[in-house]
Amino acid sequence: METDWQEIHRVAPLTGPVPLQPTALAFDTNAELLWIGTDQGYVTSFNGCELRRYTSYRGHNSVNPLERPVRQLLFNERGVISLAARSVHLSGRGGPAQWHLQDERFQNLTSMAFTSRGTSEVLVGGTQLQMYTVNLERGTIGSEISSDEDVKCMTRASRHIIAGSSKGHIRLLDMNSFKVVKQFDHVHNGTILDMHTHDNLLITCGYSLRHGNYIMDPLVKLFDLRMQKALPPVSFPAASFIRMHPKMTAAAIIGSNAGQFQVVDVLNPGAMKIYNATVNTYITAMDLSPSGDVMTLMDAEGVLQVWSSMGKRNFTEFGNLVEWPEPPQRPNIRIGDDTPLNMVGMPYITEPLLSNWDPHMIFEIPRQPAQRIDPDILAATSVSGYAPFHKRHPRNYVERNRGIENTGIPKFLSQQVRGGARYTDAASERMQYGDDSKRQYEAPPAFKKLEIKYSKFGVEDFDFAFYNDTKYSGLETNITNCYMNALLQLYKYTPRLRNVALLHTATRCITEDCLLCQMGFLFDMLEKANGQNCQATNFLQTLSMSATASRIGLLEDDPNSSASLSVMTQNLNRHLLDQTVYDQQKLNHAQWQQPEELDLPQVFMIRATKRQSCMICHKESRPMGDTVTTDLIYSPKPPGNKALPTFSQTVRHSIQVETTHKGWCDRCKRYQNQHTRKSITKLPDVLTFNATTSEKNSMLSKDYWSTPGWLPDEIGLTLNNKLLNVWQGEDLKRVAKRSNDQADLRIYELVGFVAEVKDEDERRKHMVSFINVSISAEKRSEEYNWHLFNDFLVQPISKEEALDFSPKWKTPSVLCYQLKSPNNVIDNSWKDRIDTWLLYNDFNYLGQPRREKQTVLLSPEEAPKKGTLVALDAEFVSLQKEESEIKADGMKVIVRPSRLGLARVSVLRGEGEMEGVPFIDDYIATKEQVVDFLTEYSGIHPGDLDPALSRRALVSLKVAYKRLWILLNLGCTFVGHGLPKDFRIINIHVPKDQVIDTVDLYVLRATSRKLSLRFLAWVVLSDHIQTETHDSNEDSRTALRLYKKYREYQDAGVFEEVLDRLYREGISRNFKPPQLAATSSRMVPRSEGSTPLPK
Repeated sequence: METDWQEIHRVAPLTGPVPLQPTALAFDTNAELLWIGTDQGYVTSFNGCELRRYTSYRGHNSVNPLERPVRQLLFNERGVISLAARSVHLSGRGGPAQWHLQDERFQNLTSMAFTSRGTSEVLVGGTQLQMYTVNLERGTIGSEISSDEDVKCMTRASRHIIAGSSKGHIRLLDMNSFKVVKQFDHVHNGTILDMHTHDNLLITCGYSLRHGNYIMDPLVKLFDLRMQKALPPVSFPAASFIRMHPKMTAAAIIGSNAGQFQVVDVLNPGAMKIYNATVNTYITAMDLSPSGDVMTLMDAEGVLQVWSSMGKRNFTEFGNLVEWPEPPQRPNIRIGDDTPLNMVGMPYITEPLLSNWDPHMIFEIPRQPAQRIDPDILAATSVSGYAPFHKRHPRNYVERNRGIENTGIPKFLSQQVRGGARYTDAASERMQYGDDSKRQYEAPPAFKKLEIKYSKFGVEDFDFAFYNDTKYSGLETNITNCYMNALLQLYKYTPRLRNVALLHTATRCITEDCLLCQMGFLFDMLEKANGQNCQATNFLQTLSMSATASRIGLLEDDPNSSASLSVMTQNLNRHLLDQTVYDQQKLNHAQWQQPEELDLPQVFMIRATKRQSCMICHKESRPMGDTVTTDLIYSPKPPGNKALPTFSQTVRHSIQVETTHKGWCDRCKRYQNQHTRKSITKLPDVLTFNATTSEKNSMLSKDYWSTPGWLPDEIGLTLNNKLLNVWQGEDLKRVAKRSNDQADLRIYELVGFVAEVKDEDERRKHMVSFINVSISAEKRSEEYNWHLFNDFLVQPISKEEALDFSPKWKTPSVLCYQLKSPNNVIDNSWKDRIDTWLLYNDFNYLGQPRREKQTVLLSPEEAPKKGTLVALDAEFVSLQKEESEIKADGMKVIVRPSRLGLARVSVLRGEGEMEGVPFIDDYIATKEQVVDFLTEYSGIHPGDLDPALSRRALVSLKVAYKRLWILLNLGCTFVGHGLPKDFRIINIHVPKDQVIDTVDLYVLRATSRKLSLRFLAWVVLSDHIQTETHDSNEDSRTALRLYKKYREYQDAGVFEEVLDRLYREGISRNFKPPQLAATSSRMVPRSEGSTPLPK
């Protein structure tokens, strides 16, 4: 069957001051209208799939409330026929009543159908034993037809009128005489619920008697009206509604109260499709449009769902146009001197007016001070009419009479030097809490999306400390795919995952795309930063190079990805955990031995087996059921005032999931219903949950998460014979006290969660994380210590506020629980297990090991240790140009700064017999396009970084970085010039006590001016460097010599005199060394060993 149904609209159309319950639902056969009858006798129509309200009128207003509900709707050219218990009503589609028929003979009408006279006469029946014809032209009762059975439902076929009774009988009535032509006895043991016809097929559903109780018959009965015989039934549990497709001869739509419906070929029941409509209560009505393209479902709460087949939206094929009232004509008003302005009227505005300024565009202007005029000036003007300027202050000068209010927005660091204090405590408090009156609907400033502003000094001038005064580092946002920051922070503060990542990073792994290594690098950097801002540049760059990440839509710049950030974050969670397990399995056969603690499946993989069986032939299969994360599955809201399932019940249902779905059966050779049940065999140390993986899940979850205290701090899991039980709260405490279950009980504590924050502007959604950092503290405390991580903003937050999901702008995305165990604490033993193999061996990049001529690898006797002095310098190339815009006032604003990439790094020995000899001189192969090699400043030429052309000692970025990372964690001290900027671009954080920067050693205290390496070399060392181009070996060696000279001057006590000489020389030469004649040309010569330019 070629139908494919999907929900396109959902609305509660009957909302209003008077509560109305829908009792009848029908599509108009002559217009694009949908009609709804209610329990108070109202009939309301809606136009199109958007359900634009059209008309509403009260057709039945009996004194007895039980006689008001509308039970059925029919349509003809004149209007709408509505049926109630004791009346029949006809109104035009615009609302005016044509006639209303109420008669004592009408006792309890239940159904009606058109007769052989077309749409000018109907036959009505009910619980009484008489049926009546009603003339629709005059609104009068025609003939009376006696019967021996009541009528529960009635419909018209091509040759007969079919009536169903409460006893389960189906009778075929003659169209003219209304005599019984054929009767099918006990089609259902109980009342007929619904029936429908198309061509010569009749399909019915009803109640059946089972064990003394009436239940919905699991079989849908089928009849051939032409042959007047029964056909094989169709199986469908709890069928309540039936509609035959108007275009497909044997196609039917069968629905249940629970919201499940299937589209089935009644002559070939194997050809069917099953759909599930999300409802909070139960379905009360269903109807199919005359075109067969649109279907509607109405539930007990009055929520109407509109479903479309193949994206089509027409109710009828050739319906009449819907008449709408003509818009009022505006009068032509002549404006004169005496015309009152109220004659013009006010326009209806749907968009904000230009005069409605945004708050950030409104500035308070202090009033001009009332100045008292000097009496001498007044006396002078009385003679000549003017007075000379008194010259006591400049012309047009007004003294400020009010202080500047602090707005809470941080100044640039360069401005703070000139402008004083950074911010006030009031500004910080206002940023965190915002306006309490709007808190439920508007996120406070601390939760909103943050942006980095750029001054002429670059990102280093931004005051990150304004947003973070804790010891926990945040992550910057000026990088593509930075939405991942929140999830990475959650991983970092999960001790078990953090330990595994760092243990793995300390091994010999040099796989270029290993995400677990990149996590370890990032976690170590965040810990060493101790509250300073960091970047996840290398991790995000490695992930963006993954074809799998691009294919499943994890990258923000993917034009084909339309998923929300919350769904992307949950997909990222699954991908990262899956990928790390896969990478670890590939390395299990490595030549070097891995630590036993690196059992990643034990860390976060739920071991399980699946049992899948065909519901027709019962063929069983047992596919693997291991999962690294669990998607929470929410049950529909129970009817009435019943309590929602608890979090532990939801977790149990989600992990040990049991589903029925369509799947291929090898034995049946067709798609059949498959029953799947998962059995858990082993639980991990870390449990992660994806909270809202789909729009359907998101809608169901709102009631759950808005319940106060629904998310517990701890949950307990037990496994008994592969049967999973989950506990929380008092139940968990009771189970923990039992001696028998205590050995098997695994208690998990909440580490934190990632949430999506929705701003008023839908485009400004972003992810934040709420983390209990006390779990990852080296000295574990039982007290909660929740923190908000909003990119580079980090601040403490109360547990109550962190776990409050009542605000509309806060939606959970990823949850993380960790097993409470003495072993699951911060472990820094990886620092003593670092594999230093890379420092003593060349790296084979693409099978071609190369080494620069002047490079001499370290020997085992030169093994670095804490305090070992090394000189460092790096060169960079431009991967992205600066993006800027010119404002209306002519000021240049940097939108995105240029992005640099590491091109070369040199590390030299800082002491010993081979002092100044490099042992690392790596050129980094790049897969990204280089927009500018910056040859004049980097010494890098085109082709030097291309693996296909380069003659240099190329290594991957991972190898170059890991060599520096090893030296850092061995405790080496780095000497260089301007190292903080180099470290920032390399994406590594080196503590201050391991850095000796000659920029800070030779600083002029009077001016705070920082001197260039070239100028310092000329004055202090009497040496000319960088005469042709920059060379990282030369620069690092020069910095080392400057440091040695600094120590000599300090020991001799003449360093202050050297600084004075530097200052005098700088003033006289503008802090630039004299230029040699040989370097006057701007041409940059190619260094020895450079890659030849392609011809």
